[in-house]
Amino acid sequence: MPRPGHWTVFVDLSTGEVTREPVETQANRDLLGGCGVGWMLAADHLLARTDPLSPDNKIIINPGLLVGTLTPGTPKTTAITKYPTYASDDERFYVGASTVGGRYFGIALNRADCQHLVISGKAPSPVYLRIRDERIELVDAEDLWGRGIEEVSNELVREEGPETGVMVIGTAGENLVRNALSIVDKTNSLGRGGLGAVMGSKNLKAIAVNGSGNVEVVNPEAFFNFSQELRERVYHWPKRDHWIKLGLAAGWDTFKHTQYPGIWPKAEWDELYGEKTRLATVEEVIACNSCILSCRLKWKIKGGEYDGEIGYGSPFSKSATSGMLLGVKDFRKMIHIVADANSNSGMDFYTTTRIIDFATKMYEIGRLGKEDTGGLKLRRDYDTYLKLYQMMIKREGFGDVLADGWYRLKKEFGLDPQEYWYAGICKGMDFIYDARPSNFHPLMMSFFTRPRPHHGGSHTRTNSRNKTLEEIREQVEAWGLPQEVVDRIFTEAPYCGSFNVGRYTKHMEDMMRVKNSLGLCAIYSYQGLIFGHDMARLYNAATGESLTAGELIKCGERISNLAKLVNVREGFSREDDKVPELWFRPMDTPEGRIEMHDYFNTKVITKEDAEKILDDYYQERGWDVRQGTPTPEKLKELGLERYSSK
Repeated sequence: MPRPGHWTVFVDLSTGEVTREPVETQANRDLLGGCGVGWMLAADHLLARTDPLSPDNKIIINPGLLVGTLTPGTPKTTAITKYPTYASDDERFYVGASTVGGRYFGIALNRADCQHLVISGKAPSPVYLRIRDERIELVDAEDLWGRGIEEVSNELVREEGPETGVMVIGTAGENLVRNALSIVDKTNSLGRGGLGAVMGSKNLKAIAVNGSGNVEVVNPEAFFNFSQELRERVYHWPKRDHWIKLGLAAGWDTFKHTQYPGIWPKAEWDELYGEKTRLATVEEVIACNSCILSCRLKWKIKGGEYDGEIGYGSPFSKSATSGMLLGVKDFRKMIHIVADANSNSGMDFYTTTRIIDFATKMYEIGRLGKEDTGGLKLRRDYDTYLKLYQMMIKREGFGDVLADGWYRLKKEFGLDPQEYWYAGICKGMDFIYDARPSNFHPLMMSFFTRPRPHHGGSHTRTNSRNKTLEEIREQVEAWGLPQEVVDRIFTEAPYCGSFNVGRYTKHMEDMMRVKNSLGLCAIYSYQGLIFGHDMARLYNAATGESLTAGELIKCGERISNLAKLVNVREGFSREDDKVPELWFRPMDTPEGRIEMHDYFNTKVITKEDAEKILDDYYQERGWDVRQGTPTPEKLKELGLERYSSK
């Protein structure tokens, strides 16, 4: 079982009351600790149909089981809440999870014996939550309200100590912008879809954590030896030098193909936003705790009107795609907005720039007019984009509409989110990737099958281009699935190509739940550095259990079903797991026409093909294929029958 002293801490912001409860041994064993238990807490404590911006909503924060150990790449903490993004015409909201790394935040929670933090209520005035081991209190934050994320983070670290983990919202969260997020330890974003607004609705400006305890494992020698073996594996990875030089910017050779909006020629895009420009701005590559790859960045703009500006996080994938969509050729201008979004306002840069792009296009073709925008002419220029960005943060005029997201535009002006032309939208969330340049591989599918439309760390080798079928199969076999299941995944079908994306996605998502519960960063599985059987060895040495990789992934399946059940209570079904219509329309680009193909580019995926693949996904899950929901039989098999009637 996970280490002794596994605790859930409940904080009621309305009253200031703090209580602690031990996590049951069986729950830890069945759900792997971390966010697995977090989903149980959501199922038990989050009432259906709760308004996400009401005091009744919960924020459930769960550092991974291995966070704070020597295992390479285990910094991850998962937050679960009901997100305020409008997910449907009838204003339903999904309950989702988002995962973050960081230098101190997750470790500090585990060292403070705060393995699960459940926050409810609403403080009468702005506060931050201070956690110092067992001493937990609300601290007045009136003087922090209205100030930016970096400024507040620095002040809290000065006040609380240099190893303080901090999670902070900006002015967008305070103003309840529905795509506001939070920033952890200045460098890592958490909560795409509106976690920042949920914190703002609770008058919670920040969480500051210090812990002095140890993160213990049951078998230290076995754990240490295998962790060292994994570290050596990572040190000898041929791409490591390039990665630690550029962080996530090192992925440009893949990214420029898989996230290509199709407006500029790729050669021009490479010149404007490629590695040359990235290297010119990188000041420091910042590692999360226990990571020996490093992907977060400190950057400095050189030249132009923002000369000398410093930013933190991961700006380049965001700025490159949005720069092309908005037609901004000076990358320095785009990373200026990223810097503000990450370090000041706390805005989701993807949604913000895409909804601005959509509104501007609708104005250009006459679907919006000055009477709709409060007299503002939506020009396709940088100054207009900046103005709209600031209006969204402050909820001023037309910016107030954009701050409520895609379905507010539809309600007010009849602009269907499915009319947007890049990446696609599901459950009110715009996707990071577009399946036409990326191909219809499992990560693409997880965007619409997961309750929160986001990959959530589901990265495997299929995210990279040009992997062989043998490499892909090797990774799946390491998940410990029965041979007949592996064979079923890799049975070629006329509607999906050389492997069955629907069946693969089911098990990939379950393994993602395992990684998130343990706190393992997806980069390590994506690059094929840590496999399923490796996770089992780590888990067993940490807990004293003797689970196989297959048993571990069964726990992941249990967590996936819990997450789905919580959302079934909110009224979600197969009708909401929709493949974006956009993906079935060819993309005309300077590189030629791009249609959505299978991973190996052997066939174009049609709408009928996608529906068959979705059928396979539900069938593989053992769910009702027509409804896309867990059956009583599946819940009984997983020991979740007590949730079937909730």
